[in-house]
Amino acid sequence: MGISIKTHKMLWGRSGNRCAMPACKRVLYEDETLTDDASLVGEEAHIVARSQDGPRGDSTLTTDERDKYNNLVLLCSVHHKSIDDQPLEYTVDKLHKIKSDHIEWVEKNLSPDEDKQKDDEIYSMYIDKWIELAGINEWKNWTSHVFGGGEPQIFVDRFSKLKELNEYLLGRAWPKRYPNLELAFQNFRVVLNDFLEVFSKYSQKIGEDENSLYTTEKIYKRLNRWDEKEYRRLGDIYDFQVDLVQDLGIALTKAANYLCEQIRRTVYPSFRLAEGLLLIETGPNMQLKWTTVRLEYPSNDFAQNHYKGLRHLMEDRSNWSYHFGEGVSEIYSPKKLTDE
Repeated sequence: MGISIKTHKMLWGRSGNRCAMPACKRVLYEDETLTDDASLVGEEAHIVARSQDGPRGDSTLTTDERDKYNNLVLLCSVHHKSIDDQPLEYTVDKLHKIKSDHIEWVEKNLSPDEDKQKDDEIYSMYIDKWIELAGINEWKNWTSHVFGGGEPQIFVDRFSKLKELNEYLLGRAWPKRYPNLELAFQNFRVVLNDFLEVFSKYSQKIGEDENSLYTTEKIYKRLNRWDEKEYRRLGDIYDFQVDLVQDLGIALTKAANYLCEQIRRTVYPSFRLAEGLLLIETGPNMQLKWTTVRLEYPSNDFAQNHYKGLRHLMEDRSNWSYHFGEGVSEIYSPKKLTDE
């Protein structure tokens, strides 16, 4: 899984953003200027290497344990290279001592904001959970089943994780340090709630193994005798359902990208800068081609862009630059949220 956001915040915050080597103590974070972005010049060095054949790699630590806070020390690039080039000099015990001495030095000399550090670690824990349960690192892949083939589908395992995330976010105790970040989390959850509710309205399970999935039920196939009028009515309901699920998928992607931006503005400035925005893939179209789409709010004005409920989405989606359906159906009524 790699180093988590929470571990990153713990290591940098508790190390005072400085190299842990006694004779160095270099500041490893350069603030942004009028002409340049902020710059991280430090490195999260492993005490026991990530692999068995790396420096100090012979250990009983598991792969996950090697990426935890207790096995990491913050260093400048020069001293990171030094400890890896000289593993006999810089043993596991010696590096743990260097780290603990440095943390003590930070507490005595830098007067860190302990309340802010605590809050940032709480937010980071929530972010890590969101990344995991929302499938952020697999977003384009799992949502392609929602937007592909005119029949929204979600693997059972992913659907279960999304339901877990919905309840997890509903039950969080927020530190109230970063109001915009908390609003972004809550906005994502409200969209997710409606996405799950609407998708579940006409869905059926296919398969019983690890590849089982929920797919949108073709309700017009419920007829046990031919009735053209009823067949068309049910067909129209099915088409509306497909479009509405996909438009909620669009709203969910926009909400996720907005949340990523708020994470960068508050807790983790470099969050997903390398990966970029969450994208979706739709298709195939009549030419059997797929289209990759970028979805985001038109501005950072939360009051203007936040999700205002299912009925508003149905009324407003025809104004979106990219959407699937239009119109309102009285079959769908927004669920009253228990947290409002």
